[in-house]
Amino acid sequence: MLCNAYLLEGAMSGRTLPLGEVAHIVGQSTDPRSPRGGDPLDIALRDEADNLMLLCAQQHMEIDAKAALDVFTVEWLRRVKQQHEDRVRHLTALGPERATTVVRMVGSVHGNAVELSRETAADAVTAGHRFPLYLESYTRHGVEIDLRHTPGEQAAAAWDAEAAAEASRLYYRQAAKVIDGVVRDRLRPGIERESVQHMSVFGFARLPLLVYLGSVLDDTVPTDIYQRHRHEQSWAWPAESGLVTEFTARPVQGGPHGHEAVVVMNVSGVIAPYEIPQELSALRRYEVRPVNAQAGPDILRCRASLRQLEVTLRMFLARLEREAKSLRRLHVLPAVPLSAAVVLGRAHHPQVHPQMVIYERLAGRYVSTLEVGQVRADSGMGRRAASHSSGAEV
Repeated sequence: MLCNAYLLEGAMSGRTLPLGEVAHIVGQSTDPRSPRGGDPLDIALRDEADNLMLLCAQQHMEIDAKAALDVFTVEWLRRVKQQHEDRVRHLTALGPERATTVVRMVGSVHGNAVELSRETAADAVTAGHRFPLYLESYTRHGVEIDLRHTPGEQAAAAWDAEAAAEASRLYYRQAAKVIDGVVRDRLRPGIERESVQHMSVFGFARLPLLVYLGSVLDDTVPTDIYQRHRHEQSWAWPAESGLVTEFTARPVQGGPHGHEAVVVMNVSGVIAPYEIPQELSALRRYEVRPVNAQAGPDILRCRASLRQLEVTLRMFLARLEREAKSLRRLHVLPAVPLSAAVVLGRAHHPQVHPQMVIYERLAGRYVSTLEVGQVRADSGMGRRAASHSSGAEV
């Protein structure tokens, strides 16, 4: 109960085995050696379900250890038992249509990592009134994309901007292969078998990789994307408060509808005009920003705000497709929360929309690091246009 361990299967044999042990909250007898046996609970009630817990052997031994009885008090154990039973009642009340396959991508952001365990994701999903579906083929851990051991992430942030950009491109090529392999070998087969009916996506990695993850996820499967909230140090979406942020996408610099344009996403921060790379300064420019709110790290305080951003991005890309038929490449400078990067990738359709060149701020400059999608063969783009982006195409 306490560790959420699965108590009907042996970790080494893989066979179905009864591994749980029944533990007493108040000791079964009043003998001084009986843990918590001095509690006034009637002796006739001590074998009743309200006084029993199902634990793994190690934790049973720990809660009954004499040296730990001041920690594992009757009050503490009763409270934990109640919380666990409330959670089980909540989960069992959810029908099969509330099942979701958890997809976690865990990486580093310039050498910094964050806790994103299976349990953390499960708690966030449960708070959202779904339950995590851990299929046998997913070893009960969902679909995990682990980028923490991909070489090059820290080196990519260590030098001047151009050197860091080149290191980033190499790192992204390797990381994209990891993402592609997990999606191809683990997620897509579940979708094809129709065992994946809904996805819950958690991602902590550098922004271009989150955009790439969103671009390779199946857009036909209903998907919830989760955001890490700094203030609460939690991945669970807070209850809808009615304070929903809306967004707009608008042109801020004119110019002909050529083959290329720039999109500045001022969502979690503001990218000043002087920060835009010189080679992009003459291109037609668009801005995505919140309406009647300040851009900031906590701009996406509720799930509805993220949905509003997704609607804005999809409408913006659709408008470009209608109005700028010659557009072949979008240079994207994102100042966005992690979840918004995934949403951007999902909103982009590689066969319909222009190729996206994702920029990243490295050593004080924005440089191109990763390309999502292909430049169309009929673009008519020559050496000048191609030279604007030297990112690693994936």
